[in-house]
Amino acid sequence: MLHHRNGYSLIELIAVLAILGILFTLAAPPMYRAIERNKAANGINWVIRAVNMTRMSAVVHGTMTTLCPTRDGHACGGAWHERVMIFTDLDDDRVLNNQDRLITYLDFPYEGSTLKWRAFRNRQFLQMMPTGFTNYQNGNFVYCSQNQDLRFARQIVLNMQGRVKKSYDRDNDGLVEDRYGRHLRC
Repeated sequence: MLHHRNGYSLIELIAVLAILGILFTLAAPPMYRAIERNKAANGINWVIRAVNMTRMSAVVHGTMTTLCPTRDGHACGGAWHERVMIFTDLDDDRVLNNQDRLITYLDFPYEGSTLKWRAFRNRQFLQMMPTGFTNYQNGNFVYCSQNQDLRFARQIVLNMQGRVKKSYDRDNDGLVEDRYGRHLRC
């Protein structure tokens, strides 16, 4: 009488697992880089949307509008990569008062990543005037990944007219440069 085997032997299973392990080891680094590049692109696009929303709100409401990090939801202060608020700032005090109107709160999508604002006059808030121009605050936002790997650092530059421009890797070395040709720093 002939017996038919159903299933695999232990040696066959170990061989398949070894092959899968090798394939996973080869695929993991490119997959990690793709995920981090995607996070960097989304992180910097989040900033662009926040700046554009602030600019649009200033024009639509016809008043000074402030974008700033906030710890308490009422006053400016804190880290850009945590929570920010956009509000009309009628008395230009960077505090959400009774006469001001909250536009929105935005939470940064990637915990552990950082976002820094470096601006003319060293102010840690951004204000847009009813003309759509900044309140004399040209500067830049720099996004850095959680592990501070410069390959995933991104920057946007904001001019006084309220327009944003992304920085790029101009020399094709895998690192984004600022407007002076220097690599971004995290």
